[in-house]
Amino acid sequence: MSYTLTLPCGCTVYVSCHPRTSLAHTRVVESRGPHCATRRHEVGLRLHLWELLPDPHYLTRAVFVSNGERLTRL
Repeated sequence: MSYTLTLPCGCTVYVSCHPRTSLAHTRVVESRGPHCATRRHEVGLRLHLWELLPDPHYLTRAVFVSNGERLTRL
């Protein structure tokens, strides 16, 4: 099993998982985002698992959809 993920910086990462355990064993940068400022994101380099996790300083906001209108909870 394999997946392609897009990081917040715009880079695309190929993730290969073990078929029985579904654990990711390979994480390789496929393409670099046009505005990526991370030096480590070079095509062909392996990434550590924690580099795929979301930024803990980024605050998300819940978005509710009701009757076709977007309502944002602050």
